[in-house]
Amino acid sequence: MPIDYTNILFTKIIEPLTSLINAEFNINVNYYEHRGGSSFLITPESDTLVSKLSYGTQREYDIQISYQVRFPGNYNKNSIKQVSGIMERLKRLVDNNPTSSGGSEFFDANISSIEYEIDEDDNSLLRGIATFNCQNIEAL
Repeated sequence: MPIDYTNILFTKIIEPLTSLINAEFNINVNYYEHRGGSSFLITPESDTLVSKLSYGTQREYDIQISYQVRFPGNYNKNSIKQVSGIMERLKRLVDNNPTSSGGSEFFDANISSIEYEIDEDDNSLLRGIATFNCQNIEAL
């Protein structure tokens, strides 16, 4: 007999996170690759057991949120300003919403780090890469 389960990572973490980003930004959110002139890319990184509880399990999730934008020619200070502005806004968005709107999806959300990079093969591409960290309790 098959077990009964919920895909916590997708339904309780990725979908609410995507909804939060979509509500704030007018920028496409993708799951496989960046598309268009600018986009976000959501990539799950880890799912770690925090604690076994008498009523369920508490887990911690790390999700990579990459924002990429293509600039005509090579990047300059205005392109750095644009990418860092989006990443600062994303950081503030998560800081202001540490618990998902439904409350049962994720809690203790934060952006634990942001890295910036220029694409090695295409100098017109600049990325901000954030690590989104949150927790979830799955009741038995």
